[in-house]
Amino acid sequence: MSSERRFVYTTYIRSTAEQVFRALTTPAFTMQYWGGAELTSDWRVGSPLEAVHPDRDDFIGEILAVEPPHRLSYTFTGPAEQAAGRPPTVVEFTLSPFGEEAVKLQVVHTGFTDDEQGAQDARDVGEGWPAILSALKTLLETDRPLASPGHFAPRTPATPAR
Repeated sequence: MSSERRFVYTTYIRSTAEQVFRALTTPAFTMQYWGGAELTSDWRVGSPLEAVHPDRDDFIGEILAVEPPHRLSYTFTGPAEQAAGRPPTVVEFTLSPFGEEAVKLQVVHTGFTDDEQGAQDARDVGEGWPAILSALKTLLETDRPLASPGHFAPRTPATPAR
């Protein structure tokens, strides 16, 4: 029996689609809301993606779709999961206007395996995405990183992100 585990999260950000897309794809932004990780890639379909953090392994992936400023998708896995032969999951961001001053950002995370590890992975992203996206929203709306604890703590870039 197969189930389609998926995680869907929608938020509304007082910003433009261009600014949100740039924040999703610029290391100086990502390190401020993605628990200190710099998401690095050339953002071309088929290219590798790596979340670089000085203190831990984070995630790796491959770019599946890039349609600035409305859609971004990539695979998502950890180095240990990849080494164990576990298939990656898939993350897709869609951005659309929401009135005159805001953007609707939806994240859909799919591809969790139909076993206990897949169930745990789904629970993990169910906690991770709301924290990451709340920190993204705070950063874009206030120009200040959200003071998050532990694994979610931001890092400050050496030069301004804007």
